[in-house]
Amino acid sequence: FINRSFASITCIETSLKLLKKFQSILQNDSLRTDLESKFALIFHNYGVELSHVQDLYEKQKVQPPFARNMPQVAGNILWARHLLKRITDPMQQFHNNPVLLSGSKETRRITKTYNKMAKTLVEFEILWIQAWVSSIETAKSGLQATLVVRHPEDERHHVNFDWEILQLIRETKCLDRMGGVEIPDSARMVLLQEEKFKTYHNELVHLLREYRSVTQLVRPMTANLLKPHLENLEFHLKPGMVTLTWTSMNIDGYLCSVWEALAKLEELVLTVNDIMDNRIDANLRLVSRLLLVDLPEEQHLVSLDDFVDIQEKHVREMTNWLVAKNIEIE
Repeated sequence: FINRSFASITCIETSLKLLKKFQSILQNDSLRTDLESKFALIFHNYGVELSHVQDLYEKQKVQPPFARNMPQVAGNILWARHLLKRITDPMQQFHNNPVLLSGSKETRRITKTYNKMAKTLVEFEILWIQAWVSSIETAKSGLQATLVVRHPEDERHHVNFDWEILQLIRETKCLDRMGGVEIPDSARMVLLQEEKFKTYHNELVHLLREYRSVTQLVRPMTANLLKPHLENLEFHLKPGMVTLTWTSMNIDGYLCSVWEALAKLEELVLTVNDIMDNRIDANLRLVSRLLLVDLPEEQHLVSLDDFVDIQEKHVREMTNWLVAKNIEIE
């Protein structure tokens, strides 16, 4: 029964748990000796598992597999910790057993391999942590960039946010949750401002989208008329392109100022476009269809004097009508 029980188990930890149960139940010396031989077999299988972990590390250490939403540093460390746990948990149960204390050749070989592999995995984690800590200040330098930048080719405004900041926040958050990593104060301070940075970024994206929407409503015919107002909006937008950075204290005031200037410009542009559509363009279309000569109906003969009288009367009426339309347009 004991042999059948162990024959169907391939997991080292499961085998050790089963062995521990049998040891607590069976008191017969011969059976306990048989269990000790099973322990030696499990330890041998552990050596095979250790070699497999070693090969897996060498194969995947350059590009370890980890969850898609896991940042690189945290993903690499979590992968190394998983391998370390995989070899450490069974070894902790083997540690005080007489089989290990006997110091056989195979025991020494497996123990040596374990120590080497555990040291390698711990060093792998330390190297990634050190690399991450040394990159924090470089990532934080993005916070000194201005809020807005103008593209040199298309002259469009864009939010000048360095995505390395969000990567730093993600790494800090994941490493803090994992535990066992001392988070530098500089990284923790950035993490505490996560919501602020995201809020400012989203509002600036929305602001510039509305800015482009409003400026695109300006018609070429009215561009010169609205030029001072466009320059005024540009004036309100300029601090975000020159002086304000993501660590500035008056970003909220800047955003309110730009929104206010943008709202005024939008109202003005819509008013001008409404006047163009309903007063100027509409009246010009009516004027373009105006007939300056009142021709008599076909088959209706009129004398020259009557024709002249008809035209003079028609011209007076049309003149009054044109004067009224001209006043409307003005």
